[in-house]
Amino acid sequence: VIRTVGSLALSPVYGWLLDRRSAYVPVILSAACCSFGCLFRGLAPAGDLPALYASHVVLGLGAVNFWNVVGAYVALATPREQRDVAVSGFQAQVSALNLLGTAVYAPCDGLLVALGAGDQLLRYRIHMSVCSLFCVFGFFYMLARFRPLPRGDAAQEAREAQKPQHQVDRLQLAVLLATLTVQAFGETVVTVLWPLHIRKLGWDSREYAYLDIASKLLIIAGNMAYPAICRTLGARTSASLLPVAACLTSAAAFLQPDPSLYGQTVHVFNALAFLSACGVMKVCFQHLTTLAVPPSLQGRVFSLLAMLHSGGSIAGNLFGTRLVDHATAYTSRGQTPFLLASSLFAM
Repeated sequence: VIRTVGSLALSPVYGWLLDRRSAYVPVILSAACCSFGCLFRGLAPAGDLPALYASHVVLGLGAVNFWNVVGAYVALATPREQRDVAVSGFQAQVSALNLLGTAVYAPCDGLLVALGAGDQLLRYRIHMSVCSLFCVFGFFYMLARFRPLPRGDAAQEAREAQKPQHQVDRLQLAVLLATLTVQAFGETVVTVLWPLHIRKLGWDSREYAYLDIASKLLIIAGNMAYPAICRTLGARTSASLLPVAACLTSAAAFLQPDPSLYGQTVHVFNALAFLSACGVMKVCFQHLTTLAVPPSLQGRVFSLLAMLHSGGSIAGNLFGTRLVDHATAYTSRGQTPFLLASSLFAM
């Protein structure tokens, strides 16, 4: 909660700094909070709740915003015609690093146990400390060597500065932002309730682990394929088709659970297709949002995207967990959150 509140409260500040100042200050500030907040959390004495809360306050001051700031900086440094490659490449890289970190944890933890570190809390501290060392090194390296690139749309921004007023298509921007919020909501509902849903198919945690890894790999592949999709279909056509695909695959995967082999196959195909479509949808609508506003507002619109994504994720957690036991005339228990998510995508 502390980190989420910090992200929501300070995202506008980082966005304003990106638009009005150099990218150096917001990148360094968010990196410092990320590095030292994680380090303090790993070093907090056992049972010292004030120290643990204080470390999360430091993390909330910027750690959650670090990826948002870097993503906005990458977009700002890229010309409009290459923006799809920059946004999709950045998201694919972040997803790949998250997957790599998750995959490395189990072997590293097993190695620590083999070396005699039997205490679980000690192993947690070692993991967090090693991670923090890389972060602290990266912070000091950026502090000394980071030199922001000129904006890719600097010439366009100079032309717009001479205009009396730049008109933003508010309806188009509102549709893009609303769809991104729905995307975060639907994706959160599925990721939170998926481990419970697969029990209706006769599966357990082992099958879910395989599905989770497969979904992350497909999301990365979808992010990498977005520039080709954009060139083939066009960004606007892709933006129109992706919510429809998410609606249909979500409904097919979760509204009629069937423990037979055919039902399991249908579920796996559609669930993985849904999560892949959600990953591509996030990149697509971020790309279109950066094109919908002038260069002077890019930092703030990325901050707004981060806030709306957090809001959609919070709503997905709240509604998903509270509606999971609710039955309607159209759905049995456990299916109402998926029906709500599919309906929102259809709208």
